[in-house]
Amino acid sequence: MKRITLALACALGFAALSQPSLAKDITGVEAIDKDFGMYTLNWEPRGMTLIRWEIYNSNGFLVVCGGFSSSGGSIPFRLSKKALHAGRISMDDKVIVKDLSFFSILKNSNQKNEHVGEPANCYITDTPTPGKTEKPKFNIYIAKDTFRY
Repeated sequence: MKRITLALACALGFAALSQPSLAKDITGVEAIDKDFGMYTLNWEPRGMTLIRWEIYNSNGFLVVCGGFSSSGGSIPFRLSKKALHAGRISMDDKVIVKDLSFFSILKNSNQKNEHVGEPANCYITDTPTPGKTEKPKFNIYIAKDTFRY
């Protein structure tokens, strides 16, 4: 019986390792400051979502940090989660991050303060940091425009 249990545990462990992770691994947390970008989604007439995001260099690779809050109740919150799942960040029109659902959930009461000081989850991409002479253009967007609630 012990051999069967051990074999089953090993098989399940290897299966879990071979499956790609659906969620991004959070590699750190950064405090939101005034330099973070801001992106707003309006869920008229129900509420809104405020997204704060930033990109920086870490050991030669781009790191994306972000957080979001929603106001207007549970429906805008659920829509926000779906929108972030369909979220993308691009550099010079090339997508560098798909699925922004790793962004931290921020307090909606702090929207008036634009979430300065709150923690944003970070993810290290596999995209090398551009050279010092390059001036890339970063963009955040939602790949879908219709969501069901």
